[in-house]
Amino acid sequence: MRTKPIVAALLLAVTTFTLNATAEQAEITVTGSSVGEVDVYVAEEGDTLWDVADRFFEDPWYWPTLWSFNPHITNPNWIFPGDLVFLVPPKPKPPKKEGYEVTEARYSVGPQWEQVLGRRMGFLSEKEYEGSGVIDHSREEKVMLSETDEMYIRFETARRIKAGDLFLVYRAEKEIDHPVTDDFLGYQVRYLGVAKATSTEKTQNKAVLLDTFEEMERGDRVAPYAPIERTVPPVRNAAAVAGTIVLTFDNVEMLGEYHYVIIDRGTKDGVAAGNRFLVRERGDGRYDVDDDDLEDFPYENYGEILIIETRESTCLGIVTYAIREFAVGAAVDMMPGY
Repeated sequence: MRTKPIVAALLLAVTTFTLNATAEQAEITVTGSSVGEVDVYVAEEGDTLWDVADRFFEDPWYWPTLWSFNPHITNPNWIFPGDLVFLVPPKPKPPKKEGYEVTEARYSVGPQWEQVLGRRMGFLSEKEYEGSGVIDHSREEKVMLSETDEMYIRFETARRIKAGDLFLVYRAEKEIDHPVTDDFLGYQVRYLGVAKATSTEKTQNKAVLLDTFEEMERGDRVAPYAPIERTVPPVRNAAAVAGTIVLTFDNVEMLGEYHYVIIDRGTKDGVAAGNRFLVRERGDGRYDVDDDDLEDFPYENYGEILIIETRESTCLGIVTYAIREFAVGAAVDMMPGY
């Protein structure tokens, strides 16, 4: 019979393969965790990939990555004795830094673009107030005026306007004095809407209301138009300017982020939209320090104000950053190159 030699040959081949495999496995040793090259571990009774990852990499949660490099293991929780586990090392972790890393006075913020939305409050100097127009009359048979209503505007000083010109309708709310010098600065105003001149043939200039934020009436005033909504990018300060916060809005006393403020410096001082003022103080945060001793303290930054609108002697800004509250009368500095 020819079957016996064939069977014998097959048995011999299987035996040889098993012996060779056993010999190869017997030569595999593990000397510790993997460093650099890929090592191989021979699984023992009760091993799981969780245990192997914890043993060789000191991180049991590395087992999913280890499993991905050992596709011949079908179940990470069930490894047979003698299974080969390729120990692929994880990416090296950056060395831990000793000590602490802090920023100056918890103050670390870069230039910010601000979208100024729906501003309703503003400030006009005495000169601007006197040069603005007055809503003297209206053809409407009602007291309160709103969109599409027509009105007549009279200017108290000589002014050249033409049909199509736009104006902001406003109402003066109160007179503003400088909080340090007591000098009269101008008027806090509330913007009420937008009007467009339609006829300028007579002293009573005819206009129509295009948009209204609040109802308005005869006696309210108009100023040259400026966008109510716009984006203000920061620009590098060209000069050193020291100023004071002289006004805020919405009846708030303590100022923080996204409050509007008026600063007593304007275009004649070199201030432009996009410049940034720093709110800086020195001394003790809790207790008063004698003025003579303040020279011993460095200035600390407590807030930042982005300028969004400038006039000759004043500018309007928005607080973009603050690590603590501050009030009207606070000193601010525009640092050159900032």
